Amino acid sequence: QGPLKSVCVPILNCHSCPSAFFSCPIGTFQHFMTVQKIPFILLGYLSMVGMTVGAMTCGWLCPFGFLQDLMYKIKSVKIQIPKQLSSLRYLMLGLLVILFPIVTQETWFSKLCPMGTLQAALPWALWDPIIPVYGEPAVSSTGFGFLFAAKIIILVFFLGWFVVSKRPFCRTTCPLGAIFGFFNAHSLLRLKVDNQNCKDCFKCSENCPVDLHVGENPNASTCVRCLKCLECEHVKLTVGGLGDKVNFGFLRKKVPSKNKKVDRNG
Repeated sequence: QGPLKSVCVPILNCHSCPSAFFSCPIGTFQHFMTVQKIPFILLGYLSMVGMTVGAMTCGWLCPFGFLQDLMYKIKSVKIQIPKQLSSLRYLMLGLLVILFPIVTQETWFSKLCPMGTLQAALPWALWDPIIPVYGEPAVSSTGFGFLFAAKIIILVFFLGWFVVSKRPFCRTTCPLGAIFGFFNAHSLLRLKVDNQNCKDCFKCSENCPVDLHVGENPNASTCVRCLKCLECEHVKLTVGGLGDKVNFGFLRKKVPSKNKKVDRNG
């Protein structure tokens, strides 16, 4: 507990984590669904973030996305995720975040979220402290039942999937990514491709953590705005209404020209 627990961060952040100072926007949204209230402040906050940077918080701040990027670097067979599976995020948002909490008064996405299991359920289970006031364990023995086993199975499944596919949780499951992704095409910061000079080198696809061909759809809903595609000189980050007048060239990774002559004599 703490005074900052009433404040949400624009990423998945399980408020039940022993070291969490802030709350998760999806967990907070579910709470309001269970009491059948509309979280106007939360919706305004998420809309403000989305209209400003789109899903950039997913690509730059989310620790679960960072974990997926790290685990994908493990050498293994790699499997591409069909684009059609990205629609599952909206199913998760509609069912586990909105409908089921309203009907059952239970925060179902939080109960099953692999991020919550890794960040909160496992640390509490391993720590299992004694509450000084009552002299009893903080984690009840009844908490290690079917639901806990289901949480572990879901977590293990996704950890294995992280190794073989690029950001599968972000692309198929995350309801917060679904919300922010909706704003990608309308946000203040947007990607723009110089289609006249684009040579289909697919450099943007090779660097993309979600397997997007930026040349075809630079502001796709599954884009996490990591800006790795800026390594291609034909992809630019622009500010809505100002076009190319704002220069974000400092974000572009400098790649030495292949035609540059090298003085072998030093």
